[in-house]
Amino acid sequence: MDNAPKPTALPTAITIGYEAIRDLAFFQEQYDRLTHEIQQVRIQLESSPPLEPGSPKADAREEWRSWLQLQIKSKQHTRDDLVKTIQNKGILVENLPE
Repeated sequence: MDNAPKPTALPTAITIGYEAIRDLAFFQEQYDRLTHEIQQVRIQLESSPPLEPGSPKADAREEWRSWLQLQIKSKQHTRDDLVKTIQNKGILVENLPE
């Protein structure tokens, strides 16, 4: 029996240009910033539940909640565009945080 350690296979090497690294760094910075902002706005939305219709300031609260929802959608759209831009450069990023 041969109990000698077997050499482990090296991971497949990839060649990546410096510009691609810069693109990835920019992507990560922007994606993380947008994700953080989305999370913060969601927290604001959750902490501002709707008020009973007809109660004082119910209309103002609903307007605030609508504005927050619009902010979430806008930031999600911007983040989706960021993903599409990096994909158009031939880079597929997996396991992106929500």
